[in-house]
Amino acid sequence: MISGQDCFAVWAPDDVFWSQWAKPVVFASATVLVSDPEPAVPALTSPGLPGEFEPEAVVVDLPGPQAVLVGLALAQRGFRPVPMFNGTSGPNAVVPVEPIERALGAGTEVLKRLVLAPDARPAFLIDADRGTVMGAQEPGRYDNRWIVLPQDFPSGVALLAHGIKQVLVIRQRTTVPDQDLTHVLLRWAEAGVALRGLSLETGVMESPLSLTMPSNFRRLWYAAIALMGLRRSSVGGFGSTVPQQTQSSGFYG
Repeated sequence: MISGQDCFAVWAPDDVFWSQWAKPVVFASATVLVSDPEPAVPALTSPGLPGEFEPEAVVVDLPGPQAVLVGLALAQRGFRPVPMFNGTSGPNAVVPVEPIERALGAGTEVLKRLVLAPDARPAFLIDADRGTVMGAQEPGRYDNRWIVLPQDFPSGVALLAHGIKQVLVIRQRTTVPDQDLTHVLLRWAEAGVALRGLSLETGVMESPLSLTMPSNFRRLWYAAIALMGLRRSSVGGFGSTVPQQTQSSGFYG
C-alpha cells in the first residue's frame, strides 16, 4: 500500500517542470493506493511513435486505466507521464475512478525503477471517458464528469520554449478528439506546434491531425458555458451527488 500523497510525489516530482500540470485530485481522494501487484505494461509497437530524444510530446486520451498503462509504457521509452485525471471518487459514480486509482498505485513501482531525464518529454494522461453522459442525471448518482480546458495544459509557447515542436495524440478507435481537447490542440497549432494522431485500435496514424474548429473557439465565455451542467467538488476537481427529486419541494441535496 502507498499513501495518495506519496504516490503523487512519484508521479509528479517537485523538480520536474511538467509536474505543475499534474492533477492531485485522484491521489488526494484516495487515502491509500495499492502498489502491488505491478501492472502489465503494454508493449507499444505502432510505427511512428516518437523516440526519447525527438522534440515531441504526447497526449494519451484513453479510458482511464488504459491511459495510465500506456503512460507507463511511454515512460519506459523515456517520456515523463503527467496524470491529469480531474474527477473525484464517490458512491455510484458516473465515471469510474477506482480503476484509475489502482492503476496509478500499482504504477508507482514501475516509475520508481526508471531513471527519467530531467528534460524528458511529457506524456499528458487524460481519461477518454471523462465526459460520459450515461446515468449522469440520475438522482443519487455521483456525477464526476469533467472536461479539459486550455489552462489545464501548458501553452503552445511553453511547449516550444522547452524544445517541443510536435504533439502526438493517442486515442482508441479514432484520431478525432473530443471537443474539449480540440480547443487545447487548436491553440497549440496556432502557436506553431505540429499535431499528429494515432488510433491504437486501427493503427492509423494521421499526420497532420485534422481538426474541426468549434464555433465557440476562443470565445471569452467558452469556459463558463463548457462547465455548465458539471458538478465541482469541494475538495477540488469535479464530483458531487445528483440531488433526489421530491414531490413537495423540487430538489434537495
